[in-house]
Amino acid sequence: MVSARVGYFFEVSQMNRLPFMRRAVRVGLAVLCLVLPAWTASAQQAPPVRSVRTLGGPTRFTAPVRDVPALTRSMARPRIQRDLATVLDKAGMASLTTQVQGILSGGQVTETTLAQGTTIEWMALRRGGPNVVRNIRWDGNRPLDGFEFVIDDLSETYTFFVPEICGNLSLVRREPSREAARRAEAARAEAARAEAARAEAARAEAARAEAARAEAARVEAARAEAARAAEAARAEAARAEAARAEAARVEAARLEAERQAAEAARLAEEREARVRPFIAVLFGKQQRQYDDTDPADIGTLTNPVPRFGDPLFGVKGGVALKMSEHWVFSPALGVAANLDEADRTSLFADAEINYVFRRGAYLGTGLTFWDLTHSEIFTPGWLGTAGVPVWTNDARKHQLLLVAEWRQLFDRMSDPDVNYQFWAGLKYLFK
Repeated sequence: MVSARVGYFFEVSQMNRLPFMRRAVRVGLAVLCLVLPAWTASAQQAPPVRSVRTLGGPTRFTAPVRDVPALTRSMARPRIQRDLATVLDKAGMASLTTQVQGILSGGQVTETTLAQGTTIEWMALRRGGPNVVRNIRWDGNRPLDGFEFVIDDLSETYTFFVPEICGNLSLVRREPSREAARRAEAARAEAARAEAARAEAARAEAARAEAARAEAARVEAARAEAARAAEAARAEAARAEAARAEAARVEAARLEAERQAAEAARLAEEREARVRPFIAVLFGKQQRQYDDTDPADIGTLTNPVPRFGDPLFGVKGGVALKMSEHWVFSPALGVAANLDEADRTSLFADAEINYVFRRGAYLGTGLTFWDLTHSEIFTPGWLGTAGVPVWTNDARKHQLLLVAEWRQLFDRMSDPDVNYQFWAGLKYLFK
């Protein structure tokens, strides 16, 4: 540490290099010898406070420590730990050595600043080894950046400060233990609370006793009143029970009548739903080959085999017979009007079984008997059906479906691509 007064002896060592400075030193020593006795007497009465304006230089305790990690690394070195023990011993605080070493090496400090004009009880520095200088005041141009920590041993509270620029451990102040005072105050407050609690308990006990007496009188009066009310309540309960029994009987009769009516309606609806007539209107085409020559041998024929692809308009009607919750057997008769050749108009019969889904759509399969009016080209075939509901009359339970049908005819199975029929249209299903 270097300052205007504390660093005096370091300045003298520099002055000895110049002759004129040596003469100034002799004069200064002579003056010092004259004033020393008076200064010593004054010092015995009140130690002087020395002003410090700069820190650092050869008297610093450690290299600059700019943050807590740097402070921790520096103060954890074995040499610095030994120097801290020496400083605290010289300051008369050897009992705090372990705590100070642990706090600094563990970084248990708070970053803060030391205000200008703050008096420091002692500060560590390197002058003739680890040493301390006492009673100094920081009078630098700005507050001093550093780290603060507090130790309270229940006898005294010690506030320490370590400047960033030099690491010189300093005792800013010592005072009667704040923790001991806090505990004493807490003990006094606790005693006061205990005394107040005792007084409150006594008042509460008296209030409880009075309340118990009043409650006993109230209970006796209430008991008599309750006996009278109980008798009245029993009579009222008997009347209410009789009324409830009668109401329950009437309600049970009403519910039974409603149940029987609902069951009858359900059975009637099921009977009606088991047999549902329907009619369908469809448009499509048929692909037929009426010649006996197998089209698979077409390469051997001189003339092409006659084939017909005719547009059709169909109407068919039938009845849907419900066999179970989802399965329906739907026999039907219909006519397929040939829109190209009227003489090839066909009468047909279908026997289909459909699986009906929950919302009314269905998929089905079955047998078809096609062209009943032309015995020479009559053929059975496979039938595939599908339908999707597009409208439902909730009141009358009628339903309109969009349907499609495919027929694969069996008479020329060697060439199925010229012997089929398909169409689509609307199907109206009555209740």
